[in-house]
Amino acid sequence: MQKLLLPLFFSVICFALTSSTVLAGSVSGFPDVQGPLLKKISYTDSTGQNDVLLTQTESYASTPDASQPDYICGNQEIHAYGYRKSMESAKPSLVWRMHDFVHDCEASATCEFAKDSPVLTDLDGNGISEVWLIYYIGCRGDVSPLGMKILMYEGGKKYALRGETFVHVDGMDLGGTYQADEAFTSASPVFRQYADQLWQKHKKQ
Repeated sequence: MQKLLLPLFFSVICFALTSSTVLAGSVSGFPDVQGPLLKKISYTDSTGQNDVLLTQTESYASTPDASQPDYICGNQEIHAYGYRKSMESAKPSLVWRMHDFVHDCEASATCEFAKDSPVLTDLDGNGISEVWLIYYIGCRGDVSPLGMKILMYEGGKKYALRGETFVHVDGMDLGGTYQADEAFTSASPVFRQYADQLWQKHKKQ
């Protein structure tokens, strides 16, 4: 019975936060943001007014060696930023940032957020929102698993799961597993349970 109730409990927590979402648009007013804006989410919790910005480049080509001008490689980058506004200043201050990339890929470069990133929760009920980022990363020319990461930020603290997507090829199951970092290992069990739910939901890209 407890396992059946767990997803419903998390769903209620997720939608209890006050938030709004903007797709694309301007990054004016937010210092140090790099790349074209993919999504901006604004929310309010016990720490004040917060904004999460995701930027993601389209895949672009590069020539890594000038002596081989016909040898073209693929690149893609993502950034995420957490900003907070205080009562003392209307200017947002940077609380955390993330940057990941695939450079000089000889096949197909992938570095992109899952469509529902970021996810907001307050699983431990302490009034400080958790921000979850799910994304895929890799360089491949076949149907092998891609790298997959789930990062969670609570305030300025980072938690991470790292592993691979799941694929079924030629009768074989490949990938789908992950490892948790030390922060997740020592975190509240409610974080690990929700992180595993997110992994199971997104591992089949």
